[in-house]
Parts: sequence; C-alpha cells; structure tokens
Amino acid sequence: MLMRLRLFWVFAIVPTLSFGVASPRFALLGQFSNMTYSQDHQGGQNVYLWREMNELYGYMEYSLGGALGDYTSARLENVRFDAATKRLSFQARNPLYDEQGHVIRNLFVFDGLIRPNAIEGTLKCRTALTNEPCANDQKVLWKKVKLENTEMHRVGNRQEWETLVTEQLKAHGARW
Repeated sequence: MLMRLRLFWVFAIVPTLSFGVASPRFALLGQFSNMTYSQDHQGGQNVYLWREMNELYGYMEYSLGGALGDYTSARLENVRFDAATKRLSFQARNPLYDEQGHVIRNLFVFDGLIRPNAIEGTLKCRTALTNEPCANDQKVLWKKVKLENTEMHRVGNRQEWETLVTEQLKAHGARW
C-alpha cells in the first residue's frame, strides 16, 4: 500500500506541480474556489492561477455575500511557491466599500499549500495603511473548479494574461 501511494505521488501529483521541468508555455493551473451561491447572493473567494516556468501569476475575486456579480478583484502580488514543500503564499490588495461607497483598502495575505485539486491555508485581512487586522484570520479551502471553454484557457503568454487581468480589474478591481 505504501509503495502504491509513493507511485501515485511520483506519477500523478509531482508532474502537475513540478515547476523545474515545466514547459515554457504560459499555462492555466485553474480556478480554485470556496464561493457559495444562493438564488441572488454570493460569498467567498475565487483564486485563478497560471504558470510560466517557475513563476505563478493570478488574481483573486472576493465577495462578502452581496448580490450576484458583486465582488472585487485583485492581482496576486509577491507570489511565492516552493515546489519541494508545495507551500504557496501571496498578497492581494483587495478593496471593500463602506455604506457610502468609500474605498476601504485591505491587504489579503495568504499562506498555505497547493495540491492538484485544492489550495488550503490561512487568509489574513490587514488594513493596508496600518497593517492592523481588519477581520479574523480564516482557514480557507479553495477547491479546483472545472472550467469549461473559457477565455482563460486561450491565454498563451504573459502579455495576453496582462490584457485579460487588466480588463478584469477595470470591471471589478482595486481602485487605490
């Protein structure tokens, strides 16, 4: 049994996360989500990741449980990935808005592990100006979501990715 588990790890999991021998092509790793939906509300986060050689790129969508389509988006920054330990960390400047529509500048800080079908760890919210907690730290489990024929699959290089993310941020992005 232990031998089967090791073989599974070597042949199934390691190739999907092995960045040292990855193709130079810009590739979508996937959408990872804990977003929940009701008839007219949504809440949670979506994380979208792409890989180019040893680098990861992505953006995050965040919703506090507002109306469907009511979310903000932020580019992932300071993305770090350790292929040996599968440790992933990043930051995202994701604004929230108060009742008067004023921007509340929050910095989300994630630290956790990535697996082929999920990302799991701790998501911290910090006030961008003071670094004080703006919400309780939360344990998150973002499960990989099967993406159908989307524009994201057609992104073949970093320049195309920048165009896609710029459009996403124009519609739902941080306005600092």
